[in-house]
Amino acid sequence: MSLIDPTQEFNSVPSEKDEVVTGPRKLTWVELLYALLGIAFLYLVLGFIMAWVASWWEYERVLLYINGFMTQGMFLMIILFIMRTRKWSWSDFGWQNVQKRYLGSVLVLYILTWVVNILYATYLLERGFTPPDTDVYIKLLSNVNLVTFCLNLILAGILAPIIEETLFRGIIYRSLNTYMGKWTAAAISAAIFSGLHLQSYGFIPRFILGMVLAFLVMKYNSIKPSVALHALNNSVALLLAALAGGF
Repeated sequence: MSLIDPTQEFNSVPSEKDEVVTGPRKLTWVELLYALLGIAFLYLVLGFIMAWVASWWEYERVLLYINGFMTQGMFLMIILFIMRTRKWSWSDFGWQNVQKRYLGSVLVLYILTWVVNILYATYLLERGFTPPDTDVYIKLLSNVNLVTFCLNLILAGILAPIIEETLFRGIIYRSLNTYMGKWTAAAISAAIFSGLHLQSYGFIPRFILGMVLAFLVMKYNSIKPSVALHALNNSVALLLAALAGGF
């Protein structure tokens, strides 16, 4: 004869406060393909529009800022479209709280990426390569004043880390990671991330940065550390370029 403790009768029934653990939300292969094709299509459309405007408008720098902000707006549209159609919350994109400290990892990996950048730049300089004057990033970072520095900081130091990490790590990497190995997914998402910057000589360092950003998502199961590293990387680069230009 067994006795049942009435105080334990409902132990198997979860309370409202019990945390339900679920896996990361993802896009199907077809949805992911559509998302990538949508990015490529919008990039081409935006490129044609900017080229057409540049043919008759003389304010090139203003046009570059318009292009930069419109690109981030385009990425945000894709994120919001997925949020609306798939009923995702921000946590489904990787914006979960991090249970352990991550700033130390961010700083160490930031130093590592800068070492890679310096070695790569040294390698190119030793072989006589210098960035062309037509490079978009050189145009944006040259002749900086207070207004352009603030615009650069908003665009590259705030918007790009938040929006690009949500798209490339929160959606693309995390979706790919459900269908393949984590490092394969990291490499593919990093290649897409670097390629869309449309700077051939900068592909390798940005690819490595993309791999490091994906590693942070692997380690902490959140895109918050990758956003922090992305923002730190871009902000310091902006500050150094401004100081080098006599700002």
